[in-house]
Amino acid sequence: MDEEILVVPNDELKNFLKGETGFVLIEEEKVKDFIKTKGFFKKRGDVEEDEKYRQVIPYVVFMEEDKILLLKRTEKQAERRLRGKYSLGVGGHVRKGDGKDPWDAFLKGLEREFNEEIDATLESLEYLGLINDLSTPVSRVHVGLLYLARGRFLGVREEDMFQWKLLKKDEIKKFEGVMEGWSKIALKALKYYHLLS
Repeated sequence: MDEEILVVPNDELKNFLKGETGFVLIEEEKVKDFIKTKGFFKKRGDVEEDEKYRQVIPYVVFMEEDKILLLKRTEKQAERRLRGKYSLGVGGHVRKGDGKDPWDAFLKGLEREFNEEIDATLESLEYLGLINDLSTPVSRVHVGLLYLARGRFLGVREEDMFQWKLLKKDEIKKFEGVMEGWSKIALKALKYYHLLS
């Protein structure tokens, strides 16, 4: 918990998002400028429950052709509050060692986190928007940058952390009720972009 991770001040983020919550459609260039100017690193243990800061998390949904990767978090997950939940996204904390400035660190952290969790051949990576969920104590100290990755799925690298299924788009909706909050928001984003009906 002593690693330094990327955060932004919550008050600054509220102003930046103009009070919008859920899936927030905002240009990547504006997000990049915000993180470059307002992002900095703090010890993870100091910010895990401090709502003055929001930990910046890349959250990547993976598609192979017309199928979407659905993960179930096992009891081995470090974050006990997410154990047993279904997730559409992979991602995690951006570390100070990931890059020379906050945005560079974010991009390298996104790549590192994805590759730590998923074994895949990537064809494309597309930014979709922000996830700003204020409904739980966990989500109130995090903000997500939502991306869609496309490619060929080869497996999960952390087999003890996740069970997985590649599901057709119409099958995904059956799991909505048991998904973690960010995944429900990601579903709305996929519908917005007509990737789900």
